[in-house]
Amino acid sequence: MAKIEREISHSFGLEGGKKILGALADKLQSNFQSFITSVDWNEDKTAATVKGKGFDGNLSLTDSSVKMVMNLGLATSLFKGKIEEAIDKHTTPEEIDKFAKQVNV
Repeated sequence: MAKIEREISHSFGLEGGKKILGALADKLQSNFQSFITSVDWNEDKTAATVKGKGFDGNLSLTDSSVKMVMNLGLATSLFKGKIEEAIDKHTTPEEIDKFAKQVNV
């Protein structure tokens, strides 16, 4: 099983981070309905378990970063490089700032 791990810094504090991460999870779940089967948040919305076709993972939020761990299944692991490339492309500080503006943070 292949694993992808990223820690993504942000400057929006815990409440701003919750708003951004929640909106991003909703957007991804909507755009990739056929792949993401569930996103289950903890009570205070600082951690989530994500499950989908060929992967599962966890997100954890602090006031200055988001840690992401994804476990890829055998077939999905063949696309690990492309998945990492897409994650890295969309989690630059510029992309995070742009998305934060879209969700009014």
